[in-house]
Amino acid sequence: MFSAAVITDRNGSLDWVVLGCARFDSAEQVWREPVTDGAVLRWDGGQVAEMLVEPFCSRCDGATDGFLIGTGFDEDLAALRLCDGCALAVRPAEMLRWVPLTGASAELGVPVRLADAARAGEARRERDTLAVLDDLEAAVVADELRDRIDDPAWRDRIARVAAANTQVVVAVAAAVSALSDVEVLDLYPSLAELGRKLPRSATRWLESSGPVAAARLGLPCLGAGA
Repeated sequence: MFSAAVITDRNGSLDWVVLGCARFDSAEQVWREPVTDGAVLRWDGGQVAEMLVEPFCSRCDGATDGFLIGTGFDEDLAALRLCDGCALAVRPAEMLRWVPLTGASAELGVPVRLADAARAGEARRERDTLAVLDDLEAAVVADELRDRIDDPAWRDRIARVAAANTQVVVAVAAAVSALSDVEVLDLYPSLAELGRKLPRSATRWLESSGPVAAARLGLPCLGAGA
């Protein structure tokens, strides 16, 4: 089985975090998932057997040669996956350290190898296309919200797409926050109905990161007001 992962810079050393709970039958399926961020784990039972790293530099089309890491102030910060050329172009700093691909296994605690370039490249192009489509969908939702929030069918559609496209949730938050106080009073029943229909993953994000929008959607939040 395979799953998505991200290689992080934790306390100035390489580490990794599993992204989500989904497991797939092949690495190719994982590479095509929007959540995938540079690494795929191959599991043997409950243990990680190896890590497949995206074979392309995160800044150009060159091959991945290693990772540039710093002091790890933010433990969720992704390590920079770079080719030698892009690594040399980074301004020198005492806090930065270069970990070549050959030394990554020792720090990550699992065998590391590059994924197949052809398959990973195709999957990356598909992910990029999906990301653009997600952004376009989110932009449409933001533009439509003020005029279509009273339409029950529209609310149902937004609740469905929000489960698969996190950008839609961000767009809803921005659009709801941009409403005037008068508009909120007028549209509140429909806003609250949309809030009740949104998936829990969306409402959790709104409650913690979009308190104004959460309040206007009738969701619980801390220190927020309409």
